[in-house]
Amino acid sequence: MKKTAVLCALAGALFLVSQTSPPREQVGPLSDGGFLLNSGWKLKPAGRQVPLDTFPMSSVLSKDGKYLLVLNGGYKPPSVSVLQVDTMQEVSRAPVADGWLGLTFSPDGKKVYVGGGSQASVFEFNWADGKLEASRTFTIVPQEQRKNTDFIGDVAISPDGRMLYAAGLYHNAIHVINLQSGRLIEKFETGRRPYRILFHPDGKSYFVSSWADGSMYHHNALNGQRLGVIRLGQHPTDIVWRARKPEEKREEQAEWTGRLFVSAANTNNVYVVGVSESKDLKMIESINVAMTARQPAGMTPSALAMNADLAIVRRLLRRECRRCR
Repeated sequence: MKKTAVLCALAGALFLVSQTSPPREQVGPLSDGGFLLNSGWKLKPAGRQVPLDTFPMSSVLSKDGKYLLVLNGGYKPPSVSVLQVDTMQEVSRAPVADGWLGLTFSPDGKKVYVGGGSQASVFEFNWADGKLEASRTFTIVPQEQRKNTDFIGDVAISPDGRMLYAAGLYHNAIHVINLQSGRLIEKFETGRRPYRILFHPDGKSYFVSSWADGSMYHHNALNGQRLGVIRLGQHPTDIVWRARKPEEKREEQAEWTGRLFVSAANTNNVYVVGVSESKDLKMIESINVAMTARQPAGMTPSALAMNADLAIVRRLLRRECRRCR
């Protein structure tokens, strides 16, 4: 009898423990939309998360704003995914032989270009109704001559749509292709490990972020002549341009026709460079994107985007920026 009572008591205690103890958590997705890391930390995104393929490298909006293209360059076969913006559902996908960072539309929105990575080429696609159709391949280094150092990253199209500029990462060069003839016509030297290429709005010059030099270079688009260079933080990556609006008449910005925002992945900062009418470059601000002002480096900012009305950027600048001395 006593033995039965003891067993009943143990069973009751186990029942109570099972009712009061929280369920065991495992590393991975959580029921509330968050994610449990193996360190015990929990992450929960502020916005909506859209699943993509392996290692998305770049994204670009179609000219009508209806589609978002994403270049996938991970361990799965490289591809470009096409997502419909209003639903964020993938509507089509096009395979590419290889791809690394480079993804852009032609100025008229009818063509898409992909930097071919280890294929030492640039791939052209026709674009219509949310679908990509393979077109021409621009070979920068023929396959029989190709080495491991022949690697193409970012690509940019001149504003007039005539020339394509491609970053040769290990040759520290910008390759220029005539889009009408499809031929490689120039090779311009630039800083070490060129990452992003961005044209000045007038189309007469372009900027290149140099990953290894911690700098941004400015070149003449016609002959590649270096027009300027400015030292930033370690590992500069993305660049976006923002023109100064007429209503902005603050004295400290009066001489700048536009600003370049440059992220530096081995810092916690986005650097702001003023560009004058004569195209002189000057550091005017830095934005600390860390959670706290003195937080150790580790935010690794690597990509930038400007919202349409710039309101978010203005608020960010007012809250986080500090004047460069």
